[in-house]
Amino acid sequence: MRLFGPESGYIENSNQTTNFQFFQDEILKQRISVDDLWEAIQHLIVIDISLRRDEDNAQLIFESLNSTGVDLTEADKIRNFVLMNLPADRQEEYYNKYWHPIELDTEEGNEYHVSEFIRNYLIFKLKKVPAMNKVYQVFKRFIEQKKMTTESVLQDLFKYAGYEKQIRSAQSPSDKVNVLLKRLAVLEVNVTRPFILPLFDYWQEGNITSDEVVAVLGSIESYIFRRLICGMQNNSLNKLFATLFSDSLKYVDQSDNYVDIINYLLLSKAEVSHFPTDDEFAESIETRDAYNMRQQTKYYIFDRLENQDSLERVNVISGMQNNQFTIEHIMPQTLSSAWKKELGDDYQAIYDRWDNRLANLTLTAYNSSYSNKSFHEKKTAENGFDHSGFRLNDFVKGCDQWTEKELIERSELLKQTALKLWPMPSSNFQPKVVENEVYGLDDDNNYANVKIASYSLMNTPYKLSKRTWKEMYIGVVRALYELDPAPMRQLIAGDRTKLEKVLIDHPENGFSQVADGVYLYTSTDNWNKIHKLRDLFDFYGIDQSELQIEVVSGKKE
Repeated sequence: MRLFGPESGYIENSNQTTNFQFFQDEILKQRISVDDLWEAIQHLIVIDISLRRDEDNAQLIFESLNSTGVDLTEADKIRNFVLMNLPADRQEEYYNKYWHPIELDTEEGNEYHVSEFIRNYLIFKLKKVPAMNKVYQVFKRFIEQKKMTTESVLQDLFKYAGYEKQIRSAQSPSDKVNVLLKRLAVLEVNVTRPFILPLFDYWQEGNITSDEVVAVLGSIESYIFRRLICGMQNNSLNKLFATLFSDSLKYVDQSDNYVDIINYLLLSKAEVSHFPTDDEFAESIETRDAYNMRQQTKYYIFDRLENQDSLERVNVISGMQNNQFTIEHIMPQTLSSAWKKELGDDYQAIYDRWDNRLANLTLTAYNSSYSNKSFHEKKTAENGFDHSGFRLNDFVKGCDQWTEKELIERSELLKQTALKLWPMPSSNFQPKVVENEVYGLDDDNNYANVKIASYSLMNTPYKLSKRTWKEMYIGVVRALYELDPAPMRQLIAGDRTKLEKVLIDHPENGFSQVADGVYLYTSTDNWNKIHKLRDLFDFYGIDQSELQIEVVSGKKE
């Protein structure tokens, strides 16, 4: 058996022939099916790099790309994909007109961030989050499916790269917007970029005003910072910001207040994506260990608390980065006998409770001279708190002692300031009830008050005869088992992780059969069904977005 052509046509000394025969022999040894072989071939990526005969040294180019094992970036692959099939003169034209400007627009710290930019571009276009090492593959598939011409692709990337530059450098057409961009940059929350990019296009195409952009970014800032202070992980927000802009467009014909729509969408999030309430936020502002937060967060919070919205600003961030300004513990980290006496008999409990809390921290340019001196000395000495120019020390100047009473009072003051600086937004928007809506398994929805209509698994639609969550639950688990029984057998055998007592190998009350020797616990509510499916998809290594659920809004099962 031969896989290709008569051997009489082979050039025996050719590297191509040697390589072909090697792979042919290995494939035949493995006895794999044609389907498996074709599936493997589809995962191959061929990169074609055109060289100028008289000017380019192929070996040097190969070595520069592969020395020390450095791979091509996703952006390199994409550049080759969009340019290499063009005539040489057109390649040069498009490179100079589009691609190099895109590189310059994503430049930061003498590095181009084209791969990251294109990933964010794909996220808001596709409303999915591709892995960084899959950006080229996803981009290629996106372009082929959209049947876009090379120039139209580059024109669209060029337009959004312009917005990327405005965002990265805080150089948008609005000074007020730039203030918000700078603050978000300090927080380093790139998870918001797939929302802000299309928002900027929507704004600069004339659909909303700069004041509306300021209000929207202010709500995003409050949302992100409140969650950060409350210890909530922002990596769960990838899906939210991937779809937030497209979700907002669904409602623009129902309201002329775009800010209300965005606030409604943020406030409607539940579970791991919910917007922390005033009580949650205030408690965390008081109790959080602010001294041991990551450095960028400390830059942000002390700059915001010191300057608030004043036009007379102290450059706190630059001062902290250059060690010109430092964070000072008002009650020192090491208690002297004088401090123990001032705090009273309960000094150790007070110290343990308040040491690194925000109420006990301030800014100074004279940290080394304060040491663990008494409060009176810290306050009245030359360059002490009484002579400080920081607004953060205004309350401290008015105190004659520093005990738990003063700590509580300053904590209350800081809580009120925080609630003003990072407010909970409000919204009067109420969307019209939509008959049917489609959610991904990875969407933040608890499905408590809705009836299921149908579902789609890996792009295959399924109708439900009884339209029950139980029917969907059994159907999805059965399909996963048919796809690959091994992981489910592994779970049943004992490696159950979060799926403890969900899958067993024998009949039992509350369990439904999904396959021979596989029984699924189904006597549970919708919330638990969804969460167990999420765990099962994770165990299988399948993207949760592969399950799409169509629900009838507002109706209980």
